[in-house]
Amino acid sequence: MSLPRRMFAMLMGAAFIAGACGSSNSTTVPSSGNSAGTASQPASSAPVVITSADFKYLIDGEPTTFAGVANDLPSSYVDYAIYNALYTADNKLNMVPDIAASLPVTSADGLTWTVKLRTDVKFHDGTAMTADDVKFSYDLMSSTNCSQNSDVCSSIADNVASTTVVDPSTVQFVLKQKFAPFLTTGLGSVYILPKAAITASMARLTGTASGQAAAVATEDKKVQAALNADACSAKTPPASCDAATYVSEIEPILQAAKVQLPDKNGYKDAKGNPDNTAYGTQLAAQLHDLNKTLTSSATDQIAASLKIIDYAYAPIATGPYKWVKYTAGQSIELVRNDAFYGNKVGPAKVYIPIYKDSALGSAALQKGDVNWQYDVSSDWTAKILADPNLKAAQYPDFGYYYIGFNMRSGHVYSDKNLRQAFTMCVDHDKTVDVATSGMGIPVYADEPPASWAYNTSVPKYKLDVAGAKTLIESSGWAVGSDGVYAKAGKRLSTTLYVRAGKPQRVKFAQLAADQLKKCGIEIIVKESDFGTVLIPNVLTYPNNFDTYLGGWSTSIDPDTYSIFHSSKASTAALKEGNNFIGWTNPQADALLVQGRQELDQTKRKAIYDQFEVLINSEAPYYFLWADKRVSGFSKSVQGTIDLTSPVYYWNLSTWTVSR
Repeated sequence: MSLPRRMFAMLMGAAFIAGACGSSNSTTVPSSGNSAGTASQPASSAPVVITSADFKYLIDGEPTTFAGVANDLPSSYVDYAIYNALYTADNKLNMVPDIAASLPVTSADGLTWTVKLRTDVKFHDGTAMTADDVKFSYDLMSSTNCSQNSDVCSSIADNVASTTVVDPSTVQFVLKQKFAPFLTTGLGSVYILPKAAITASMARLTGTASGQAAAVATEDKKVQAALNADACSAKTPPASCDAATYVSEIEPILQAAKVQLPDKNGYKDAKGNPDNTAYGTQLAAQLHDLNKTLTSSATDQIAASLKIIDYAYAPIATGPYKWVKYTAGQSIELVRNDAFYGNKVGPAKVYIPIYKDSALGSAALQKGDVNWQYDVSSDWTAKILADPNLKAAQYPDFGYYYIGFNMRSGHVYSDKNLRQAFTMCVDHDKTVDVATSGMGIPVYADEPPASWAYNTSVPKYKLDVAGAKTLIESSGWAVGSDGVYAKAGKRLSTTLYVRAGKPQRVKFAQLAADQLKKCGIEIIVKESDFGTVLIPNVLTYPNNFDTYLGGWSTSIDPDTYSIFHSSKASTAALKEGNNFIGWTNPQADALLVQGRQELDQTKRKAIYDQFEVLINSEAPYYFLWADKRVSGFSKSVQGTIDLTSPVYYWNLSTWTVSR
């Protein structure tokens, strides 16, 4: 999805297995090999030899972090090869143990959850994983300085009152209130990190950076004030709002503190040119994290440092693959973890090339340059399905696409009349069908058809140009000589940001723009790189946009609190809040709270039904479609793969590649 801060919901706890094509390797496993989420086989099981070539899969964008749970999908498809959570979702969408030894024991009031851990789990450096590491990982998530996936951070901070070590193999969680999705989005979404390795890494940073504290604080205060100034929300912000302005100032400060600078090869625009603004934005983020690290203590200090310590560039975890290296703009490499606690892993190497253009990725799959493409775009689906050398998983996606409106005062679509008019100017279902080549299911609210909370009674969008114009004019707009509405000297014209290299999204945006012209609404479609442009400039505070075409990978549990609750609106203090559009609605807030605290699924369904009708009416998003998802594999990929499941990859650590 284009905005994958909830991508963990589909990928939670799954260990992603991949590698480089070419060589073959052998390993012995029990005859009925097992995945990370199942108990190990008895020692008496007769071993068999599994021969596997290396495995190679692609990611569709530049990764942003390898330290814990990421905010972007490309990073996630790397991180899930090296990390594990307590639980994972299987192909039937059931939560099953991963690092945990069994399902949790829950108190009668639903507030206390006790988890027993496996005793055979080791980190990649050979140290044993214990309950101390679990507590450490959850405490980092609860910190006000949490720098991992913002949705997971808020889920834990909002709901977990305490995490206690009962004994080396037992952890107890006490919740602040009933939280129906806790098994899924709490226990199934937090990676277990090595306390000793990360603490030592943080100490190395502070040991060298403490002498730079004054310079760091001064520069950070200056840069943050400039980048968050009111002027930065203007249609044409001044140069002081461009992070590129401060590159030459920040670089030497970070270097003096021994913070590794980001590789400039990872910061390029859609045409491959250097993107100094995106690079500067990352430098500013590193500087801000360093300042928080040097001004915090205990757990908050470690949480702030997680993305800038040397651990972030050579992560240590528990998964089936171990870290080797990342070459910005090119690839990531991993190697097999022979001490993995689950099944014996077949492929010895992982090679993960970066293909930002999905068409190039599909062409690479057909040529045999990669073994797996997790997201085949609709314009390539027919070719992939017809290729005798390939096989495909086809399943309803837990996710949807949308056009989000900036709801903040001063932005044109903060006016409900204009948002509703926008949805009335597009022949919705037909445009979805054309843009997706029939591979999209039109949606009208925030739950996709794959979800048990999907409300079939939500009103559908209807094409009504005359009605749309009436709404626009009722808000004081008049048609200008160029056919575009105007008010107080301002034209009804906005830039619609859309992720580059995603043809379905770009096509919908262009088709919609053509239709909106008939309503006197001008939309300028701007294709942009996700990791280097959209995340830092559109989706991060101060959110300089009016309209954005993006997407969410939603959870198998329908809790969307972190996306739409007003407390999660992005601000100067919560820069990457998932509610980046700034929607505030008391009725929506109340329904979201009720939905996550109600344990009876029938009652929860009724609550979410109400929410879906409300969000359709208020239109902070114009909802577009849910994918009929297709993932492509070479037939050399072997294993028990449920090609109809949205979580077909749950047992990837059991996959092998034939020669």
